[in-house]
Amino acid sequence: MKLPSLLPITLAIILSGCTVLPHSGPNFSSIKNINKQHAELDKIYNKVKIVNLNISPDSIKEAQTNLFNFTKFINERDSQDKKVDNIGKGDSIKISVIETPPAILFVGSGDTGAPKTGLTELPIVVVDSKGFISLPFVGNVKVANKTPMQLQKEIIEKLSGIANRPQVIVTVLEKRSSNVTVIGDKFSGKMSITAKGERLLDAVTMLGSNMYDIKDTLIQVTRNNQVNKIPLSLVLSNPKFNIHLQKDDVITLINKPSFFISMGAIGSKEVRFEAVGINLSQALARIGGLRDSQSDARGVFVFRYQDTLSIDNKKELVPTVYQIDLNNPNSFFIMKNFQIKNNDIVYVASAPILELQKFLYAIFSPGVGVVNQINQISE
Repeated sequence: MKLPSLLPITLAIILSGCTVLPHSGPNFSSIKNINKQHAELDKIYNKVKIVNLNISPDSIKEAQTNLFNFTKFINERDSQDKKVDNIGKGDSIKISVIETPPAILFVGSGDTGAPKTGLTELPIVVVDSKGFISLPFVGNVKVANKTPMQLQKEIIEKLSGIANRPQVIVTVLEKRSSNVTVIGDKFSGKMSITAKGERLLDAVTMLGSNMYDIKDTLIQVTRNNQVNKIPLSLVLSNPKFNIHLQKDDVITLINKPSFFISMGAIGSKEVRFEAVGINLSQALARIGGLRDSQSDARGVFVFRYQDTLSIDNKKELVPTVYQIDLNNPNSFFIMKNFQIKNNDIVYVASAPILELQKFLYAIFSPGVGVVNQINQISE
């Protein structure tokens, strides 16, 4: 039997789209030209955005995680700190009055019946929904947004005409107006903000034994209709992220194990990483790096749906492929600044020599179906 020429075999393989060749996934060129293929068949091809990190390093800013966007909360104490001591609606207040003898209004007597300087404690009052309290001999007083010192001075002024050199002590017993809400999976509650200046970790400790694994925990801070997240491990390791809490903050602890998927010449597996995040160089290290004989160093890709603002300022998810060429030495600096996100796919294309080996195997191996089929046709 005469062995057929390689030319018709090669043509047959090429015309069949090389579907008979074993592949671990698309090669370098097919990914680079993904938005030029089959545009008329599938709308997703028209939406895919290809980003070359080697020539567009500014795009890293778009790809980086927002976990560390916490600077807006740092040193944001100015006006809020000044309001920590202010009395608010719902607060419980205790007021004590001392009148110098001879007492006129608040009269106390000793064992001998002689007038004495005494401490008179008025009934505990709660600030109403309009910010007022009512006191005997004084009447209605607006106390909302006033400090205890300011309220003391005001009460003394109102009593000075009817009491003998009165002195007043104002104590806030329960501060319900300045709270933060702490939410966890198995626990939730409120914590008061005091003059001490409670911080983020003070709220975290409220969860006690209901804490998650630290490395998988995100802290979400909702403040003034803005939401920011930060890994708990980062707050523990960097004191500047242990921010001061403010009135009406909502602190939510989220258990969030994260994963990325490796595919292609580096093999397929799911890889877990911590809430603090990892960069691309760390991701490649966790899967053993590129295999010299199998991987195309030009073809390291990260696939993700990237949040992008459209022309009309609406958020949309755009299928995005980030590509980096490891033959370029600058790539190692770029990878350290490129953060991997949850559910990313890290794909490494097969080396060209490996594709050639597969091609030659398909042609010369007697066990490959294409050769056998062509042999049968030639017979």
